[in-house]
Amino acid sequence: MVKKFFILITLIGAVILSCSDNTLNRHKKDAIAFDLDSIRVRGGLVNVSDFRDTRSYALIYTKYFKNSRPGTIVKSDYYSLNTGKISPWDDIIKVFSDSIKWDWRLLASLICQESRFIPDVESRAGAYGLMQIMPETGKNFGIDITSSPRDNIEAGAKYINWLHSIFDPKIPDENERRKFILASYNAGPGHVLDAMKLAEKNGKNPAIWDDNVAVWLLKKSEPQYYTDKVVKNGYFRGKESVAFVNEVLERYEHYKNIITDNNIPLSFFPQGGEEIRYIFSKF
Repeated sequence: MVKKFFILITLIGAVILSCSDNTLNRHKKDAIAFDLDSIRVRGGLVNVSDFRDTRSYALIYTKYFKNSRPGTIVKSDYYSLNTGKISPWDDIIKVFSDSIKWDWRLLASLICQESRFIPDVESRAGAYGLMQIMPETGKNFGIDITSSPRDNIEAGAKYINWLHSIFDPKIPDENERRKFILASYNAGPGHVLDAMKLAEKNGKNPAIWDDNVAVWLLKKSEPQYYTDKVVKNGYFRGKESVAFVNEVLERYEHYKNIITDNNIPLSFFPQGGEEIRYIFSKF
């Protein structure tokens, strides 16, 4: 029993620390322009007509800074096996995860990676809030990202939905597609599209992330590749974005292990003082 209990506590600790340790790297700006006339509208959430005032819309992408306070998550009242809560913002996350057709636990993992669920955190580049949205991006969606955590998450969801409009026609497999969208949330879609073109040119599958497009995103830091004629957005250091995808998805798997899909928490109870049994309940 003691051994099983120790293993359980170790697993819980690993999940919690994954949120606090894998946080935000340093920010810097980059502008990537796209012709939105060719982008398919997905789910009616973002209308291409919202951007018709200009031929192209410049998206500012950000990288993330590293936090130095991992203990605050460990002590959080919200991350609990008994309550099924991941953060104080779970109810809002669920609303907007439905709007982008995501599992809410995946969106929660992304937010954890971005901000450690701190609602007013601001990067050196000016990205703000739970989803680390740039103010310019929020304005293009008609949202003041600083007005409330709800508005910040809504802006992030609309941005994700816009990324879906780019990658849904290109990546048929849903599991693969979310990797491309996560990478684009971190790097900007232009660099990911460049990596897809490099992968295809060099005999790899442009619709598969691991060992294919991810490899070529990493190679965009090498002159012979970022100067290739198929590349439109130049140099990019892809290491952080590849790690970002892995970390968000790894944490998502941990969340799925401890919180069921219908938000009933995984509970554990000693049975006769002899063992710890996991009970998944659906009421």
